[in-house]
Amino acid sequence: MKSNRTFLKGLAGFTLFELLVSITLLGIIMIGLQQVVGSALSAYAGAKKKQELLAAAGYAMERMVMFAQACDRIENPVAATAEELLRVSERVLDTYNNATHAYNIDGDDRADADNDANDLVNDDAVNDPAEYVTVDLDKTDAGNWKLTETLPDYSTAALDDVAAARVICEHVSAFECKRLGPNLVEIRLAVRDGENEMDLKTRVRAGAVVM
Repeated sequence: MKSNRTFLKGLAGFTLFELLVSITLLGIIMIGLQQVVGSALSAYAGAKKKQELLAAAGYAMERMVMFAQACDRIENPVAATAEELLRVSERVLDTYNNATHAYNIDGDDRADADNDANDLVNDDAVNDPAEYVTVDLDKTDAGNWKLTETLPDYSTAALDDVAAARVICEHVSAFECKRLGPNLVEIRLAVRDGENEMDLKTRVRAGAVVM
């Protein structure tokens, strides 16, 4: 009987003090893990937001560069003084299908921007006058400035008709265009969303500008 009691004493569990110490240590470890995981998730969300902001600004900049390079007329800016407006002729050649936006070296032969269907755009001041692409800064929403793009309406053969303006970039903090030469434009686009901020600047040389 005495030996059985000794055996049972050897099987005794943790004391209350030991349990409290274990729970405390486990709690400290869990809090530390929570902070590490929280920091990692926060860093990931910040990096993703920054990447999305850069992608939006890059897309808008690529659009402006594309049209400026292909134009033969720069209406705005008119000087090296910074303007919140870029206005250039749409392009020189009708080398894509206006319905599908697919590249087509022979043009689409549609009477729209190229009204005489000769694959040359803006070559006739009477029957095929210049039509323009306009990029402007919309400050209607004070908390979220938007960069808008207005294109000619390629669905009709009417002259000087334009499609509805569309937003190509949000959260714009600054937009400046400067005319550095007859066919050279400097474009600066800055975007900011919370703590994330991007500032892009480039210079674009148009192919052949008619003064």
